[in-house]
Amino acid sequence: MSQIEIAQIIEQIKQEITVDSNGQGRASLRATARLADVDAAGLFRSLKTAVDISRSKLVEKLVRKGFEGVDILSWSQSGIPDLAVAAILHYYGYEAGKRCSEQAKLACEAFETIGVRAWMQDIMGWIKPTTPQPEPPKVIAPSHEAAQLAMLLGEFAGLDKSLTAQLAVNAATAVNPALKPAANELKTAIAQTNVAEDAYLNPTQIGEVVGMSARAVNKCLLNAGLQYRTDDRKIPYRPTDEGKQWGRMVPALAKGCNQTVFQLRWLPQIVQVISG
Repeated sequence: MSQIEIAQIIEQIKQEITVDSNGQGRASLRATARLADVDAAGLFRSLKTAVDISRSKLVEKLVRKGFEGVDILSWSQSGIPDLAVAAILHYYGYEAGKRCSEQAKLACEAFETIGVRAWMQDIMGWIKPTTPQPEPPKVIAPSHEAAQLAMLLGEFAGLDKSLTAQLAVNAATAVNPALKPAANELKTAIAQTNVAEDAYLNPTQIGEVVGMSARAVNKCLLNAGLQYRTDDRKIPYRPTDEGKQWGRMVPALAKGCNQTVFQLRWLPQIVQVISG
């Protein structure tokens, strides 16, 4: 008996081997007996003792391997699991005494390297199904947290709701630039809902009424304690607590771009305050 002859026997029993979708193989009782070079009827009688008090040594070996007696009894119909085939070959190769066969030993040697399961998978052309890799979770910047913080700060600073909304939009966009297209639309909508804010005057418009330059108007408002100077070049002036009864920070779209800027503007009544 040679490995070439073992290969020929394997080819002969190939049709009696199956591999399921999980890669677990089974061989018919007849194919297992042919591979071990034992009588199929004798193998069947040995397995039949699985539910008897006096079990065969082969069944005792299979039970020690973790196989249940009831399952062993059903193998004549369902086929013998690949790991059980390996145990049966080892039994008839080294442990069966006078019934040991050289063929079973050679078969064991042939399978020692890759194992019976891998061998069955190979001859049946089984390929492990590829498991689709889940898409990595999309990391979204905590833009909502930034917006909530901006709104809280706006409310704490006493800013009007429109200005606070603009600040929240800007904060969310800064944290998550992907929101910029939607943010631009929102800023445009906010600006459009505040058309009444056009009634507020800027220093240039106030100066035209009272005959002053915008710089002089700002100086007058500073001296009157109605506004104070900041270090922010974009928002150089803010109203004091007293000035809030006439002035407010008004959001507006900057010329040439869709960015929101804020300006301190005043109710028309401020003209009387300055003139007086």
